[in-house]
Amino acid sequence: MSYKEYIPSKNLNSIVDSIWIATNNGNKIESRILPDGYVDIIFDLDKQMHLNSGNEIRVSGMMTKFKKVVSRENSETLGVRFKTGQFNAISSIPLSEIKNTTINASNLFPQLNKSLLNELIEKNNHLEKVQLINSFLTTEINWSNLDEKKLEHSVCKSIQSNYRELDLSKIAKNHYISLRQLERRFKTIVGVTMKEYHSIIRFNKAKKNILENPKLSLLNIAFDNGYFDHSHLAKEINKMSGLNPSQL
Repeated sequence: MSYKEYIPSKNLNSIVDSIWIATNNGNKIESRILPDGYVDIIFDLDKQMHLNSGNEIRVSGMMTKFKKVVSRENSETLGVRFKTGQFNAISSIPLSEIKNTTINASNLFPQLNKSLLNELIEKNNHLEKVQLINSFLTTEINWSNLDEKKLEHSVCKSIQSNYRELDLSKIAKNHYISLRQLERRFKTIVGVTMKEYHSIIRFNKAKKNILENPKLSLLNIAFDNGYFDHSHLAKEINKMSGLNPSQL
Protein backbone atom coordinates (compact mmCIF):
# COMPACT_ATOMS: atom_id res chain seq x y z
CA MET A 1 0.00 0.00 0.00
CA SER A 2 1.46 3.36 -1.00
CA TYR A 3 0.24 6.83 -0.07
CA LYS A 4 1.47 10.11 -1.54
CA GLU A 5 0.39 13.71 -1.01
CA TYR A 6 0.75 16.43 -3.64
CA ILE A 7 0.70 20.18 -3.20
CA PRO A 8 -2.14 21.84 -5.14
CA SER A 9 -1.46 24.51 -7.73
CA LYS A 10 -0.52 27.91 -6.31
CA ASN A 11 -3.91 29.50 -6.92
CA LEU A 12 -5.54 26.76 -4.80
CA ASN A 13 -3.17 26.98 -1.83
CA SER A 14 -5.61 28.91 0.34
CA ILE A 15 -8.41 26.39 -0.30
CA VAL A 16 -6.91 22.93 -0.75
CA ASP A 17 -4.59 21.40 1.83
CA SER A 18 -3.40 18.56 -0.39
CA ILE A 19 -4.31 16.12 -3.14
CA TRP A 20 -3.56 12.55 -2.08
CA ILE A 21 -3.39 9.26 -3.92
CA ALA A 22 -3.50 5.85 -2.22
CA THR A 23 -2.56 2.79 -4.29
CA ASN A 24 -3.06 -0.80 -3.21
CA ASN A 25 -1.20 -3.23 -5.45
CA GLY A 26 -1.67 -6.14 -3.06
CA ASN A 27 -4.51 -7.80 -1.20
CA LYS A 28 -7.59 -6.21 0.36
CA ILE A 29 -6.69 -4.03 3.36
CA GLU A 30 -8.93 -2.72 6.15
CA SER A 31 -7.82 0.63 7.54
CA ARG A 32 -8.94 2.89 10.35
CA ILE A 33 -9.44 6.54 9.34
CA LEU A 34 -9.03 8.96 12.24
CA PRO A 35 -10.48 12.48 12.64
CA ASP A 36 -8.12 15.07 11.15
CA GLY A 37 -10.21 18.25 10.88
CA TYR A 38 -10.70 18.15 7.10
CA VAL A 39 -13.38 17.51 4.48
CA ASP A 40 -12.45 15.43 1.41
CA ILE A 41 -13.78 14.71 -2.06
CA ILE A 42 -12.80 11.12 -2.86
CA PHE A 43 -12.51 9.42 -6.25
CA ASP A 44 -12.31 5.64 -6.66
CA LEU A 45 -10.12 5.09 -9.72
CA ASP A 46 -11.05 1.45 -10.14
CA LYS A 47 -12.43 0.45 -13.54
CA GLN A 48 -14.04 -2.75 -12.27
CA MET A 49 -15.90 -1.03 -9.46
CA HIS A 50 -17.52 1.45 -11.82
CA LEU A 51 -19.48 -1.28 -13.56
CA ASN A 52 -21.77 -1.76 -10.56
CA SER A 53 -21.37 1.18 -8.19
CA GLY A 54 -22.89 4.63 -8.05
CA ASN A 55 -20.63 5.88 -5.30
CA GLU A 56 -17.29 6.23 -7.11
CA ILE A 57 -17.08 9.94 -6.25
CA ARG A 58 -18.09 10.94 -2.74
CA VAL A 59 -17.73 13.66 -0.14
CA SER A 60 -16.49 12.72 3.32
CA GLY A 61 -17.64 15.19 5.97
CA MET A 62 -15.59 16.20 8.98
CA MET A 63 -15.22 13.36 11.46
CA THR A 64 -15.39 13.38 15.24
CA LYS A 65 -14.85 9.62 15.49
CA PHE A 66 -12.99 6.98 13.53
CA LYS A 67 -14.36 4.91 10.69
CA LYS A 68 -13.13 1.75 9.05
CA VAL A 69 -12.62 1.57 5.29
CA VAL A 70 -11.61 -1.27 3.00
CA SER A 71 -9.06 -0.83 0.24
CA ARG A 72 -9.75 -3.38 -2.48
CA GLU A 73 -6.91 -5.30 -4.08
CA ASN A 74 -5.27 -3.57 -7.06
CA SER A 75 -7.15 -0.33 -6.47
CA GLU A 76 -6.34 3.37 -6.52
CA THR A 77 -8.07 6.20 -4.66
CA LEU A 78 -7.57 9.95 -5.12
CA GLY A 79 -8.69 12.53 -2.58
CA VAL A 80 -8.91 16.31 -2.44
CA ARG A 81 -8.45 17.50 1.15
CA PHE A 82 -9.90 20.96 1.74
CA LYS A 83 -8.50 23.32 4.33
CA THR A 84 -10.75 23.78 7.34
CA GLY A 85 -13.66 26.08 6.54
CA GLN A 86 -12.85 26.33 2.82
CA PHE A 87 -15.16 23.69 1.38
CA ASN A 88 -17.79 26.40 0.93
CA ALA A 89 -15.61 27.81 -1.85
CA ILE A 90 -17.03 25.00 -3.97
CA SER A 91 -20.33 24.19 -2.22
CA SER A 92 -22.89 26.12 -0.18
CA ILE A 93 -24.06 23.12 1.86
CA PRO A 94 -23.94 23.61 5.65
CA LEU A 95 -21.13 21.21 6.51
CA SER A 96 -22.79 20.28 9.80
CA GLU A 97 -25.27 18.29 7.69
CA ILE A 98 -22.59 15.81 6.62
CA LYS A 99 -20.63 15.43 9.87
CA ASN A 100 -19.41 11.83 10.29
CA THR A 101 -21.08 11.01 6.97
CA THR A 102 -20.00 10.12 3.46
CA ILE A 103 -22.38 11.09 0.67
CA ASN A 104 -22.48 10.65 -3.08
CA ALA A 105 -20.79 13.69 -4.61
CA SER A 106 -23.45 13.97 -7.31
CA ASN A 107 -25.83 15.17 -4.58
CA LEU A 108 -23.72 18.33 -4.36
CA PHE A 109 -21.90 18.50 -7.68
CA PRO A 110 -23.72 17.28 -10.82
CA GLN A 111 -20.56 18.21 -12.73
CA LEU A 112 -18.59 15.54 -10.86
CA ASN A 113 -19.60 12.77 -13.21
CA LYS A 114 -18.35 9.66 -15.00
CA SER A 115 -16.71 11.80 -17.67
CA LEU A 116 -14.28 13.37 -15.19
CA LEU A 117 -13.78 10.03 -13.47
CA ASN A 118 -12.90 8.31 -16.74
CA GLU A 119 -10.45 11.09 -17.57
CA LEU A 120 -8.72 10.54 -14.24
CA ILE A 121 -8.54 6.79 -14.80
CA GLU A 122 -7.06 7.19 -18.26
CA LYS A 123 -4.27 9.54 -17.13
CA ASN A 124 -0.88 7.85 -17.29
CA ASN A 125 0.58 8.96 -13.97
CA HIS A 126 -0.12 10.72 -10.69
CA LEU A 127 1.06 14.14 -11.83
CA GLU A 128 -1.35 14.13 -14.76
CA LYS A 129 -4.21 13.18 -12.44
CA VAL A 130 -3.27 15.99 -10.04
CA GLN A 131 -3.10 18.50 -12.90
CA LEU A 132 -6.58 17.48 -14.03
CA ILE A 133 -7.95 17.97 -10.50
CA ASN A 134 -6.23 21.37 -10.27
CA SER A 135 -7.87 22.46 -13.54
CA PHE A 136 -11.29 21.19 -12.49
CA LEU A 137 -11.21 22.96 -9.12
CA THR A 138 -9.94 26.20 -10.63
CA THR A 139 -12.98 26.20 -12.92
CA GLU A 140 -15.54 25.21 -10.29
CA ILE A 141 -14.54 27.39 -7.33
CA ASN A 142 -16.62 30.49 -6.73
CA TRP A 143 -13.72 32.92 -6.49
CA SER A 144 -15.92 35.95 -5.83
CA ASN A 145 -17.05 34.46 -2.50
CA LEU A 146 -13.60 33.51 -1.35
CA ASP A 147 -12.40 35.32 1.75
CA GLU A 148 -9.10 34.15 3.19
CA LYS A 149 -9.53 36.28 6.32
CA LYS A 150 -13.05 35.26 7.24
CA LEU A 151 -14.07 34.99 10.86
CA GLU A 152 -14.17 31.19 10.98
CA HIS A 153 -10.57 30.87 9.79
CA SER A 154 -9.38 33.22 12.49
CA VAL A 155 -11.31 31.26 15.12
CA CYS A 156 -9.77 28.00 13.90
CA LYS A 157 -6.31 29.51 14.30
CA SER A 158 -7.21 30.69 17.80
CA ILE A 159 -8.29 27.17 18.76
CA GLN A 160 -5.16 25.66 17.20
CA SER A 161 -2.94 28.08 19.12
CA ASN A 162 -4.76 27.69 22.44
CA TYR A 163 -5.70 24.01 22.33
CA ARG A 164 -4.33 23.36 25.83
CA GLU A 165 -6.88 25.72 27.40
CA LEU A 166 -10.04 26.50 25.48
CA ASP A 167 -11.98 29.64 26.44
CA LEU A 168 -14.80 30.05 23.93
CA SER A 169 -16.16 33.19 25.55
CA LYS A 170 -12.77 34.85 25.24
CA ILE A 171 -12.46 33.80 21.59
CA ALA A 172 -15.90 35.26 20.84
CA LYS A 173 -15.03 38.47 22.67
CA ASN A 174 -11.76 38.80 20.76
CA HIS A 175 -13.71 38.52 17.49
CA TYR A 176 -16.40 41.04 18.52
CA ILE A 177 -19.28 38.61 18.20
CA SER A 178 -21.62 36.90 20.65
CA LEU A 179 -20.75 33.33 21.56
CA ARG A 180 -24.13 32.10 20.33
CA GLN A 181 -23.70 33.71 16.90
CA LEU A 182 -20.14 32.45 16.63
CA GLU A 183 -21.11 28.89 17.51
CA ARG A 184 -23.83 28.88 14.84
CA ARG A 185 -21.58 30.31 12.12
CA PHE A 186 -18.66 28.06 12.99
CA LYS A 187 -20.74 24.87 12.91
CA THR A 188 -22.22 25.74 9.51
CA ILE A 189 -18.93 26.65 7.81
CA VAL A 190 -16.51 24.24 9.52
CA GLY A 191 -18.87 21.30 10.03
CA VAL A 192 -18.48 20.69 13.76
CA THR A 193 -18.89 22.72 16.94
CA MET A 194 -15.94 24.67 18.30
CA LYS A 195 -15.64 22.20 21.18
CA GLU A 196 -15.58 19.29 18.75
CA TYR A 197 -12.97 21.02 16.60
CA HIS A 198 -10.88 21.65 19.71
CA SER A 199 -11.11 17.95 20.60
CA ILE A 200 -9.93 16.98 17.11
CA ILE A 201 -6.97 19.37 17.25
CA ARG A 202 -5.96 18.27 20.74
CA PHE A 203 -6.30 14.59 19.83
CA ASN A 204 -3.97 15.00 16.84
CA LYS A 205 -1.44 16.93 18.91
CA ALA A 206 -1.46 14.21 21.57
CA LYS A 207 -1.26 11.43 18.97
CA LYS A 208 1.77 13.08 17.40
CA ASN A 209 3.43 13.39 20.81
CA ILE A 210 2.80 9.73 21.61
CA LEU A 211 4.21 8.53 18.28
CA GLU A 212 7.25 10.81 18.39
CA ASN A 213 8.04 10.29 22.10
CA PRO A 214 7.37 6.62 22.92
CA LYS A 215 9.32 6.83 26.18
CA LEU A 216 7.38 9.82 27.50
CA SER A 217 4.77 8.94 30.12
CA LEU A 218 1.09 9.29 29.27
CA LEU A 219 0.70 11.54 32.29
CA ASN A 220 3.23 14.02 30.90
CA ILE A 221 1.65 13.89 27.46
CA ALA A 222 -1.77 14.45 29.04
CA PHE A 223 -0.60 17.53 30.93
CA ASP A 224 1.32 18.86 27.91
CA ASN A 225 -1.85 18.76 25.81
CA GLY A 226 -4.33 20.12 28.33
CA TYR A 227 -5.92 16.88 29.52
CA PHE A 228 -6.71 16.46 33.23
CA ASP A 229 -4.69 13.26 33.60
CA HIS A 230 -3.70 10.11 31.72
CA SER A 231 -7.18 8.58 32.20
CA HIS A 232 -8.77 11.60 30.54
CA LEU A 233 -6.26 11.33 27.68
CA ALA A 234 -6.89 7.60 27.21
CA LYS A 235 -10.67 8.13 27.22
CA GLU A 236 -10.51 10.86 24.55
CA ILE A 237 -8.12 8.84 22.39
CA ASN A 238 -10.45 5.85 22.56
CA LYS A 239 -13.43 8.06 21.73
CA MET A 240 -11.70 9.38 18.60
CA SER A 241 -9.86 6.28 17.43
CA GLY A 242 -11.41 3.25 19.10
CA LEU A 243 -7.90 2.43 20.32
CA ASN A 244 -5.85 2.65 23.47
CA PRO A 245 -2.86 5.04 23.43
CA SER A 246 -0.45 2.09 23.07
CA GLN A 247 -2.29 0.94 19.92
CA LEU A 248 -1.91 4.18 17.97
